[in-house]
Amino acid sequence: MLNFPLENLRLKVLNFMVLLVLPCGILLSQTSESGGSLNPHADEPCGFATVIQQLEAQYPGFRLSYDQQTLNAKQSDARKLRDQGIDRRKKVIKDTLYYYDTIYTVPVVFHVIYNVANENLHDSLIISQLAVLNRDFNRLNSDTVKTRSVFKSRAGNARIQFEFAKVDPSGNATNGIVRKATTKTTFGSATGNLQDLMKATSTGGDDPWDPTKYLNIWVCDLSVNNQDNLLGYAFPPYGHPSWTSGSWVADSRQGVVLHYKVVGRNNPRATGIIASSNMGRCAVHEVGHYFGLRHIWADDQYSANKCLVDDYIDDTPLQGIGAGFTCNLGGNTCIEPKNDLPDMFENYMDYSTEACQNLFTKQQVQMMRTSITDFRTELPIKRDIITRMRVFDTVVYDEVLIYPINKETDVVVEIRNEDILEALEIQFYDMLGQEITELKTLTTNETRFDTQTWADGYYVAVLKRKSDGKVIRKQKLFVD
Repeated sequence: MLNFPLENLRLKVLNFMVLLVLPCGILLSQTSESGGSLNPHADEPCGFATVIQQLEAQYPGFRLSYDQQTLNAKQSDARKLRDQGIDRRKKVIKDTLYYYDTIYTVPVVFHVIYNVANENLHDSLIISQLAVLNRDFNRLNSDTVKTRSVFKSRAGNARIQFEFAKVDPSGNATNGIVRKATTKTTFGSATGNLQDLMKATSTGGDDPWDPTKYLNIWVCDLSVNNQDNLLGYAFPPYGHPSWTSGSWVADSRQGVVLHYKVVGRNNPRATGIIASSNMGRCAVHEVGHYFGLRHIWADDQYSANKCLVDDYIDDTPLQGIGAGFTCNLGGNTCIEPKNDLPDMFENYMDYSTEACQNLFTKQQVQMMRTSITDFRTELPIKRDIITRMRVFDTVVYDEVLIYPINKETDVVVEIRNEDILEALEIQFYDMLGQEITELKTLTTNETRFDTQTWADGYYVAVLKRKSDGKVIRKQKLFVD
């Protein structure tokens, strides 16, 4: 039995949790439950296990009491949407379609804080990082083809654009990149306590630009004893309902922090144990936290029954543990009595490898956009599209992809937005205008056409609107 009041202890552990469950990945210098070194591919890449160990040592019996309290507190409400079936899911998506009529543009400032020249990243890496954010948040990434068919209809387009800030808080023109030399050799902490020293000039960092009007991203060294422990972290919006009060921080601490080695695509500094973190997706993960998303397994692996605790998102399958920097697409850590699905390791909010990640779900998109409309209201520039038909014609149709599969004979027609399924038809012609295929209605997210019997040469794919036969797009293909 605990001698220390559990409620007071709960407040203490929640304060630890906000510091240790949000990082993109703590890879080294941690301990497992048994006290040994934590393998970078273990199931728990964050430092939460260390927190639990410390509290158990100080207050014997804490682990059992905390697990039971967590289970009782969450299982009643965190699962309330899960088992209401596909009709409820469709209703949620339908009710929030109005979100897609507005594109939110977020001004971003990168604070590059460096002690040695190698930490002072070239503009090209910063530019590529912004491009990755825009690509992945808007489902323009080429590896959407890796999304398993069972999840394709759940993938969402956030319609959130990121751009370098053009004007600083004083009204001066800027390129959105601030560079600041520091005497601090690292901003990492051997104790695991995130002190946010990079966020203030007085502590060797750089003061944030107004956090209510800019997304501040600090790029700095987060290593500990020359080990790449922490790759990034972020805090959710203040007052967000999916997080406890222990997770909320003041405006001055809002923003994203990234280890300088994992910023941008193909950063040459991402070597050794973090070599797979070179696609710029650590930032995608952390900006997801910044917009209110939790890890898809809900950081509940120490609960009495981890498969009863959820991430408050209905269209991510229930998951018991994080992927642990693997990509086991056959994994299924929680068997659900209804509509059971495998773990969604391709989700940006898991701890799978960056090469495995390729989607946010529609309801994750809904939560992020709600975070903008309800919690980060001064942050974005709202770009309204006047009518739904304008969106339908000029945006959604452009998201139909037509491409060949390398080393195969198939041509794939991929529809990213399920709202237009059964609304489009496609037909293939040769260069003389002769029909090669019959007119086919597109009823699934991915439709394949076998070109093995087609002669070498050019062909034209014609995409039409089914309701009136209007040609939406023509695309030339070459078969050899």
